[in-house]
Amino acid sequence: MKKDLAESFSLSFHPLFLPFYIMLFIFVLPIFQVQSIGSTLQLYILIIVAMATVILPMASMYYFKRKGIISSYEMPKMAERNTPYIYTIIHYGITAYLFYSIDILPIIIPLLLAIPALVITLLLIINLKLKVSAHAAGMGSLNAIIFVLMQTYLLDLMIPLLVSILLSLIVILSRKYLKAHSWSEIIIGYVIGAGVTLGLGVGIL
Repeated sequence: MKKDLAESFSLSFHPLFLPFYIMLFIFVLPIFQVQSIGSTLQLYILIIVAMATVILPMASMYYFKRKGIISSYEMPKMAERNTPYIYTIIHYGITAYLFYSIDILPIIIPLLLAIPALVITLLLIINLKLKVSAHAAGMGSLNAIIFVLMQTYLLDLMIPLLVSILLSLIVILSRKYLKAHSWSEIIIGYVIGAGVTLGLGVGIL
């Protein structure tokens, strides 16, 4: 039962899903620049984000598994993570540039794709020596972006922030329970995700 719960949390908050969750979250916030683009354009953006950050990477993962590039979707070996990371960076980077090139979109929208692209790039580099937790990096980024939104736009997001921190703890403990990572791999991942997000978020927004 405990293993099933741990696997459920790991899957529900897989790093590939987080950009879509975060984009959906900002579309319900009272941020004028975001709300001014209209609900129809928001829907189109969500569809593009879902394609670029969830569907295409998952299709790539399926292909890599069929070809034997990865042994499982958990990618237990460091070497298995390199190719999926590269493809994910490409998907995220192209989408971030596409959104950035559309003048009417507020900078926060491409930023929400540029941040994970940079985080995964750092994970790719570190992965040459250490298998860092991508789940922890994603959750660290989630916590940090809510904090940045709260400070930048003067929003009352204390409850969402506390909920995201609680979810982060659950996901991190799930990864540890499943023996997917050591504590050092988890902590390094969280620090990278939170640090990159805070740096870019505060610097750009």
